[in-house]
Amino acid sequence: MLGPRFNKVFRINLLSCQNNLSNPRYLIRKPNTLFLFTKISLGRNYSSEAELRDLRETLERIDPRYVPDFDFGIIDPYFKPLQMPSIFSKKYYRILYENSKNTFKNFMFGLNIAYCERKYSEYKDKPAEYWSPKSFKSKALNLYVEMNENYASKNLKALQNLVEDRMYNKIKYDLKHREGKFIWKYHGLVEKPKYINVRCILGHTRSTGNYLVQLTIKLHTKQSVGLYNKAGKLIAGDPKKVKDVLEYVVFQRKMWDKSKGWTIYGYFNDINNNLLTQTNTQTKIQDV
Repeated sequence: MLGPRFNKVFRINLLSCQNNLSNPRYLIRKPNTLFLFTKISLGRNYSSEAELRDLRETLERIDPRYVPDFDFGIIDPYFKPLQMPSIFSKKYYRILYENSKNTFKNFMFGLNIAYCERKYSEYKDKPAEYWSPKSFKSKALNLYVEMNENYASKNLKALQNLVEDRMYNKIKYDLKHREGKFIWKYHGLVEKPKYINVRCILGHTRSTGNYLVQLTIKLHTKQSVGLYNKAGKLIAGDPKKVKDVLEYVVFQRKMWDKSKGWTIYGYFNDINNNLLTQTNTQTKIQDV
């Protein structure tokens, strides 16, 4: 139980949050703003992890757009255009320069990740957990398939270890309001997984090795989905029809946290930088 002073301040701040959710200052585009807004006004006497955890859960119930702590967003959402302009235009050379710069960044950040992982991170004593550009592609695919299978079966306990907090909160909200049965099946690859971006930044403490790593991988797979109502009638999709689905999945790992390992931060269903941090049932059906 929290103290009476905490409860009083807590209620006041919840009311203030509800009244200000329409204000862009408190929207998801500014990470931790809503959390900091309430945390600052609690005072120094109420900064224990248990109290802040209760506060975070309450804020999630008020607004599903709430961003959890240590959410750094997408480090660099760069995508190579599908079609190149004419070779005689200035735009062609500008895109060529950006593509070359992105390739160089991928190489340099990849070296940085490999070095820090082996020398300073929490994984330095676990060679089996080292990131390898070739072997991680299959691991990423297995993680993606496992996440979708657990989403279809409503296994929240497994999903909590497969996705980041921001995505998990939205999945939990979606599953709570889902009625009937959802079927998802994986039927193989259309093309091999491909790296789009390899990035890393310093994490919560400015010391060597505490890096947040994000890898954006192109996954072109064959899937089938179907949604049934409570009576067992198919209302959307068709489990017997296999279709090609193209997604750009963002995988993330915090080098200072050994408990979770690689997780899924979100995914793009196109190259227009429309990040989806929720495996929404209707979105899946529309895509397939």
